[in-house]
Amino acid sequence: MPRFFCTEPVQQNVTFALDARIAQHVRVLRLRDGEAITLFDGTGGEIPATLAQIGKRDVLVTTSSHAAIERETQQSVTLYPSLIANDRFDWLVQKATELGVTAIQPTFTERSQRIPGDIEKRAEHWRGVAIAACEQCGRNQVPKIHAPITLSDALAAAGDHSLILLDADGSADKSASTTTASGAVFIGPEGGFSSSELDVLRKRCDHRLRLGPTVLRAETAAIASLVWLGSLQ
Repeated sequence: MPRFFCTEPVQQNVTFALDARIAQHVRVLRLRDGEAITLFDGTGGEIPATLAQIGKRDVLVTTSSHAAIERETQQSVTLYPSLIANDRFDWLVQKATELGVTAIQPTFTERSQRIPGDIEKRAEHWRGVAIAACEQCGRNQVPKIHAPITLSDALAAAGDHSLILLDADGSADKSASTTTASGAVFIGPEGGFSSSELDVLRKRCDHRLRLGPTVLRAETAAIASLVWLGSLQ
């Protein structure tokens, strides 16, 4: 059943016009009057609905009762990935959302990619990627996607969370390294963290983990960390 994220709160048992983005998506999918869809607004749960009328200007939908359905993982994980090439970072956001990430805080590091133009517009683009992933995978909670900050600010923002550094020279014995199923995961860019950044991270992070015998790409490491943390549930 098609699922759509609404930027405004969705009311139960009412008929209203969908916003332009969703209406266009309904037309692209060639849905018809009377077909069932699901709406969610990120505040929890979802609302089944029926397409009442697909007109030239508006698409009307009639909602039914709220369903308290969540498909969240048990762990709470925030990824702190260094910025990488745009298409790869989009892929990271998409797959991390599918795997249940709580939040993504992109970071500027010495070897990270630079973002030309408006940083907040790029963050809005990533939020759109996360929303589309939620629509596809069934999540009703959209992860928080923040605008990039410096590594020092990222370490400060992580607060009291269990800090995990993905480190090619770290421990490969993950079960012995940590038993946490939540935390903040720091991931280097293409080429890795600089030696000075590694010194700071190794002192600050609670765990240094190597995910497998090979050196992973940044986006692969991010996804592998979520899969591994999910296995601890």
